Amino acid sequence: MSDLLIISHDVVGQRMAGPGIRMWELARTLAKQIPVTLIAPRPIDFPSASGITYGQYTWGEKTTLAPYLDEATTVLANSFVASVHPELLTFRGRLIVDLYDPTVFENLELFRQRPLAERKAQTQRDITLLRELLLRGDHFLCATERQRDLYIGGLLALGRLSPALVDSDPLLRDLIDVVPFGVSDDPPQASGQPALRGVLDDLNADHQIILWSSGLWDWLDPLTLVRAMPDVLTAVPQARLVFLAGRHPGYVPEMAAYRQTRNLAAELGLLGNGIHFYDEWIPYAQRADFLLEATVMVSLHRAHLETRYAAVRSRVLDHFWVGRPSIVSVGDAAAELIQEHQAGEVVPIGNSQAVAAALIHLLTDQQHWSHQSAQATALGRRLRWSQVVAPLRRMVSSPVRTTDHSTTEKRQSTMDNLQTILQERNALIRELEKYWQVAPDSPQPGSITGRVKQWLQRRVTGSLHADLCRVADQQRVFNATLINLVYRLSSAFDEQARRTEEQLHTLRYETTLHQQHVVNHLASLTQQLAEMKPLLEVVRQEQITLNTELQKARDTLPPLHQHIIDLETRILDFDEVLSQVAQRLSDLSLSLSK
Repeated sequence: MSDLLIISHDVVGQRMAGPGIRMWELARTLAKQIPVTLIAPRPIDFPSASGITYGQYTWGEKTTLAPYLDEATTVLANSFVASVHPELLTFRGRLIVDLYDPTVFENLELFRQRPLAERKAQTQRDITLLRELLLRGDHFLCATERQRDLYIGGLLALGRLSPALVDSDPLLRDLIDVVPFGVSDDPPQASGQPALRGVLDDLNADHQIILWSSGLWDWLDPLTLVRAMPDVLTAVPQARLVFLAGRHPGYVPEMAAYRQTRNLAAELGLLGNGIHFYDEWIPYAQRADFLLEATVMVSLHRAHLETRYAAVRSRVLDHFWVGRPSIVSVGDAAAELIQEHQAGEVVPIGNSQAVAAALIHLLTDQQHWSHQSAQATALGRRLRWSQVVAPLRRMVSSPVRTTDHSTTEKRQSTMDNLQTILQERNALIRELEKYWQVAPDSPQPGSITGRVKQWLQRRVTGSLHADLCRVADQQRVFNATLINLVYRLSSAFDEQARRTEEQLHTLRYETTLHQQHVVNHLASLTQQLAEMKPLLEVVRQEQITLNTELQKARDTLPPLHQHIIDLETRILDFDEVLSQVAQRLSDLSLSLSK
């Protein structure tokens, strides 16, 4: 096996979210067999781990990542890394791309409230990035079979599949395989320190905790859970809902869902009195303290593509780890898993009554809760990291494929230059936006003294102030016209760039197809030549035999010719004898007649 560089785009350390957790657990598991270097945009504050070398790079600065790439033979990275570090696409070693997070669909939800033009630009960038990754990657990871089908479609459309590839890898498991989020191999152990009970007001040992363990992300549906709580509290007064709502430890901004959820809880009169928010991000090593205090876990989502193609979320897998039943929305991979293994309840999307009924059932029926708890625990054992990582271990241990990336490097150099031009253009536009409004400095005074002073100044200056205002108005109109012109030119440039990129993509696609056709044609010719070799050998043997026969014929031809001449001579002699006999018979006949 070769050494492995794992690049995380998110924080890895004591406080980390799903992407960092995934890279950390993959590194920990693989390091038992091979040396691993794990790097992240911030210092990794874990204690040293056997087989793992920690490192750090600066997000967006090429010079900080390049030394790691120069030393690596195999790289595993999430697609986010290539979005700001395109040098990853020109890496000359083996590149394993982790596509567990469907970025295109996630950003469709994340930017839903932004202007349409911004959303279209973001989607185009995401699609372009995905296309480049699918063209470049040597191997791909995904989190579910549904994701795998999606990405195989993309690989097929880009010309990555060929008869030769399918012959050697019939199900394409070497090219792309499923490595889901896993469950920790270490059993959950409480530290003995209180996490929620006795820490949050109105939460003690007698309460049954309903825990929302995921973040409050905009693509999830915490509002339906909040709407269900009045019915739950009526039936189960000791129930308490807690949202783990700490601020993301990485670069993710606060989302609208957090504010909306708190506001709805307040409107229902349940904020701090039935519904609680724990506003700190929980250290990874301490999560068992919080999870083990809960009775039931909940993770709901809305109906959209992100959840349709999402991985089973890391926090849902933690539910299995601690053996707690989950209530989840129908339609995603987690729902299918929970329903198949009876590890919780699956409810219709957006149906608060169904959520309330499922919660009441689990909180009041101990036998039902115990059954689903046992099923969750059993499911967790099957999904341990040491087991789910097997396809990645196989990819890393396979022979390294050498690929010519010179074309990619040239294209990337061009894209880098274009990106620099766009950055400079956008900076100039921001400067225009900042200074376009020209007006004389005439703030409205607040006091009587100030107003008197302003009146005296205008009396003294006379028409000068009016002239200045008129000039300022004219300049403002001119500036507004200028900046609108810049907007139009920029939009035209962006549209032309988009069309050019589409044309380049089409050209690259057609070139790939042409290359594939040439390869297939050469393979066909090679096969035909192989089939003709035995026939050519037979023809060669026949030719040798024929030449031998011809030579024999040549050797026997002169005696045969002489023999024919002798026969002809004898025939002539015989003709002469016959003529003489005939003449004598004629003479004899004449003599007899006399």
